[in-house]
Amino acid sequence: MSDHYGTREDANTYHAARGNASWAAATTGARDAALVRGSQSLDGLYGARYPGTITDAAQSLLWPRQGVIFRGQVFNDDVVPLPIIRAAYELALRELAAPGSTSPDYVPAGSIKRLKKGVGPLQKETEYAVPLTAAAARPVFSLIDGILAELIIAAPGGTTVTTLARF
Repeated sequence: MSDHYGTREDANTYHAARGNASWAAATTGARDAALVRGSQSLDGLYGARYPGTITDAAQSLLWPRQGVIFRGQVFNDDVVPLPIIRAAYELALRELAAPGSTSPDYVPAGSIKRLKKGVGPLQKETEYAVPLTAAAARPVFSLIDGILAELIIAAPGGTTVTTLARF
């Protein structure tokens, strides 16, 4: 079973079509590693919102899945939808540029907002930022959210915006 979504060749074509020169300039090994990290990050960031269930408990990634309906079509349980592959390629590009950036570690105790030092022990002051949860500290990838919008299940607690046209 593959350890990343898509293929190296398709990733190369995808990034060439978008003019991502840094992808073309990277070594094959760096691109392969970025594809693995990008695919793992994709599953970590969005996996809880994937429709259906995994097809094999031993598979290393969360796709392929069974019971998936996309754009009105039932997906075969051996198919990875194109939005998943494209999102993995986008995250791989970010991982190539800055390894680990798509799934950063977060230490809430390290959030110092202001540190004031003066003369003597009474004039030292430390103010800590309001601690965030690990989920709130995750990076937001608007492009990838858009790529996956039709496929993934809405996030719990998300908002819906309704606009009314008035004529």
